[in-house]
Order: sequence, then structure tokens, then C-alpha cells
Amino acid sequence: MKRLPVKRDEPPARPITFRAAEDLGPFELAQLWCDRTAWPIDERTQYDELSELAVMSALGKWLRRWQPIAIHSAMLAGARPEAVAGALGNSLQVAFDRWHEWALGQRDLIVGGKPGITAEEYDAVARRFVALGVKS
Repeated sequence: MKRLPVKRDEPPARPITFRAAEDLGPFELAQLWCDRTAWPIDERTQYDELSELAVMSALGKWLRRWQPIAIHSAMLAGARPEAVAGALGNSLQVAFDRWHEWALGQRDLIVGGKPGITAEEYDAVARRFVALGVKS
């Protein structure tokens, strides 16, 4: 992303609030976050700091929202629950809790006559956690 020339006392053309950053969407946020030329290193202003905070906060919310989907997919692909917890960087219980909250909603969500996840998918993942003594 090319930085626009800005007077140092004016806000940059980057979001400086969480709401504005969240409106960019997850992929644009990720692209902006990884573009180190978008973030000045020297002579940072309050707008630089606020923008970086807004972008990282909004991106973090998106990524956290997608974690249960990744947990579900990894488990169905055959990953061990311990490996899933290791990839998550947390305990088996936290991995289960994040997946379970999402999975209950998806199992009960019916769109076009089809559930977000099938009862069989739900049961397959839940059984693998329960086999290790992890449950709600």
C-alpha cells in the first residue's frame, strides 16, 4: 500500500477507530497489517499509533472469530486434539470451548434446509475431545 503524503498534524488515510478498521474487512486488514511500508517507524504521530491499534484490534477479532472453523476443519481432517490445542497455543479445554460454542450454533443453524454442520460432524469432533476427558 502506498503511503499518501500527509501533514503531520492531520490524520492519515488509514482507519483510526476499531469500527472504521473493521469495515475494511478481514483480507484488506491482513494486507494492511503485513504492509510494513504503511507504518512509519520514525516520528510516529498519535494517528499512526491509533491506526495501528485499530487495524490490529479489528484483525484480531476476525481471526478469533474464525478459530472455531479452523479447529473443526483440523479435527475432521484427522488432527489430534492435542495438536489442535498446540496450534491454537492454548489448552485442550480452551480449544474445545471455542469449538463447542461455535459448533452448537452451526449445528442448530438451518439455511436452505441444511445445517451449518451436520450432526455427524458435530458428534465426530465432540467424541474426540470427550475421549480425552474434555467436555463442557
